This record gives sequence, C-alpha cells and structure tokens, in this order.
Amino acid sequence: HRMNPVQLFTSVEGRIPRQHFWLGIVAITVVGLPIVGFATLLGGGTAGAIANLFFLWCGFALSAKRAQDRNRHYLFVAALFGLAAVVTNLAASQARAMGRMASEQQTLLAVISLLFLAYLVFLFVDLGLRRGTVGPNKYGPDPLEQ
Repeated sequence: HRMNPVQLFTSVEGRIPRQHFWLGIVAITVVGLPIVGFATLLGGGTAGAIANLFFLWCGFALSAKRAQDRNRHYLFVAALFGLAAVVTNLAASQARAMGRMASEQQTLLAVISLLFLAYLVFLFVDLGLRRGTVGPNKYGPDPLEQ
C-alpha cells in the first residue's frame, strides 16, 4: 500500500524507506524555502513564521516515519526539534542583548548547540543512511516489502 503525498508530509503514522525520506526532504527544501521567503517578503514576519511552521511540521512528519521504520518512537525525533527551539531562543536572546549575555548564558548556548549538532549528526546517520527494520514492526509493515 502506497502512502499518498498528503499523508507523507502531514501524518506521523506508519513507516517510510530512506528513498521516500530523502525525496521528501528535497521537496520540502525546493518548495518550502522559496515559499517561506516569499511569505516573509510579502506578508511579513508572521506570514513567514506560519509558512515556516508548516514546512517544519512536514519535516517532522517525514522524520517521525523514518524513526518508526527504524523501530523508534517519533518522540525520538521530537528531541531534535526541541533542542532546535532552545538553541534558536537562546541565540535570539543573545542577538537582542547585542552579544552582552552573561558568560553562563553563553556557555549554556554553546553546550546546547553542541548537543544539537551531535544529535543532528546521529539522526542523519540513523534515519538517513541506515536501513529500516526488516519485516513488520509495531509501526507497520516493512515499506520495502510492499
């Protein structure tokens, strides 16, 4: 059973193989970046943020299905998005403070940024390069056997 494109980008249910994951990432990049840019340019920061959230969800849905193909819960991927939010918030705070953050805050930003980068590399290898679980798992049938 083939997954339709709407489910591919919106649902966290089921499993997808690496090929669908990478094609989805390329589609999000090629379609999403210009749309977010135009939304920001034409509609301002709020429109850009809404468009960005939509494409972030699409990336999360793809990643969640890949995690499930590897027999991992989608919350495994949610940790990356959570770390990204913390890093973004801390970096924005530093920018607003014009670089005058306390050294403890700068250290915290550096540590969380390194954790984010390490986890991103781990997920790149685990989800992007490794084969999913052979045969069915608790998230569904093997997508390569269908």
